[in-house]
Amino acid sequence: MSLLDSLPERVHVVEMLPRDGFQRLDEFVPTDEKVEIIDALSDTGVDEIELSSFTHPKAVPTLRDADEVAKRITRRDGVTYRALVPNLRGMERAVEAEVDKVNALVTVSETYTSKNQNRTREEVLAEMDDIVDLAHDHGIEVEAGMGTSFYCPYEGAIDPAETLAVVDSVVDSGVDEVTLATTMGLANPVEITERFTAAFEAHPGLDMGLHLHDTNGMSLANTLAAMVVGVDRFDASVCGLGGGVVLPGDMSGVGNTPTEDLVQMLERMGVGHGVDFGRIEAAAHDVSDRLGLGLTSHVLAGGTVEGVLDTVAADGEED
Repeated sequence: MSLLDSLPERVHVVEMLPRDGFQRLDEFVPTDEKVEIIDALSDTGVDEIELSSFTHPKAVPTLRDADEVAKRITRRDGVTYRALVPNLRGMERAVEAEVDKVNALVTVSETYTSKNQNRTREEVLAEMDDIVDLAHDHGIEVEAGMGTSFYCPYEGAIDPAETLAVVDSVVDSGVDEVTLATTMGLANPVEITERFTAAFEAHPGLDMGLHLHDTNGMSLANTLAAMVVGVDRFDASVCGLGGGVVLPGDMSGVGNTPTEDLVQMLERMGVGHGVDFGRIEAAAHDVSDRLGLGLTSHVLAGGTVEGVLDTVAADGEED
């Protein structure tokens, strides 16, 4: 079987900028600007947008306007609007906001869980049943977003058995989807392949996604490895902006996979994705300009076939 035979016909792209990106910023992005950016992203063809996080405002001050953002965005047909919920209270706010889906946070690492959610992993998992029940009572889908599925900044490499144990637990709670996250951005394609293969063997047919960070430059290689073993949903963020709020020190390199780079790869490989490349590229340029980010992705730096060939042609004319 060739590589092409192993790839999914269609990949679902989840835009994470409004939550994962904005939470990483030191400065608060005004609500009006957030709404404008989300509305523009809604027109790009992405399948889902994580619009914010229903966490305590003191925990993530840059997302303190989550309820207002949810009220004011223009919801487009065909786009799933979701939010992160760290606990049952967050789920209650998600119900009030009438989101389509929630990303119910659970972290494999005990230390990271304590620092990020001020609870034990067991306590977080015990509450998952109530979160799922409340969500399903209101027609809301639940994805279990599993942080530190591969590496933790405080515990190092995560035992694959620990990751699988958490997958088992959230599946028992009745979640609709499970997403493994490379919180540190240190996973490699072999680890991606092994971790997902184990999960699929334990739970055939489980709907699984991958949330990638790119510290080691392997996020697109990891995307390809995941597609080969059956993953067809990927989180990404325009401009690659993102990162956990309790990561130690200056870890500015722990950005997400840039959405524009992901879409370009899928486009060039002939994998369906539904995103208008021109619109996602324009959205990335707009966000970069608004936030003063610079050229934070290959696409923004002109790393497209058209961009490179146009540059070569222009240089030839000058000669």
